[in-house]
Amino acid sequence: MTKEEAKQILEAFFSRLGEKASFFDGRDFAKARIGEAVVGFEYDEADGVLSCEALIYRFRREPRDEILDAAFAEENENGGGRVVYDSETLSLYLQCDFQEAVAETEFFEQIHELAVASLHWNSGILTRVAEKVSHA
Repeated sequence: MTKEEAKQILEAFFSRLGEKASFFDGRDFAKARIGEAVVGFEYDEADGVLSCEALIYRFRREPRDEILDAAFAEENENGGGRVVYDSETLSLYLQCDFQEAVAETEFFEQIHELAVASLHWNSGILTRVAEKVSHA
C-alpha cells in the first residue's frame, strides 16, 4: 500500500466517524475513538503497511510473563486480530495489518470489528486469562 492510499483510506474512515483529519503531515500515526474503544493507525513506509491497533488494556506496571503468555495463547481461540504487547506503554493491543489497499467500506467494517473485539477482550477474555494464571 502506498502512503497516499493509506492517507485516503484513513481520511475516508475518519470522515465516516464525523471527523475531518489530514494524515501523515509530519507524522505516521493517528488515533480515534469508536464508542468506548481506542484505535490507533500507523503507516510504515519502508514496508508499505498500514497497521491498526485497538487497545485491550493498559497495565499500571510490567505484567508477569505468565499473563502475557496466557493472553497470546487466547489469540488463536478468540481471534479479532493479532495480540501485541507494547513494553514502552505497558499496553496490550489487537492488531491487524493492511499491505494492500482495500475498499473504504471494507476497511471501516474491519476496524469496527477490531474495536468491538478489543472491548470483548477487555471485558471478558483478559479476566478469564487472569483467573487461569492465578489458579495455575
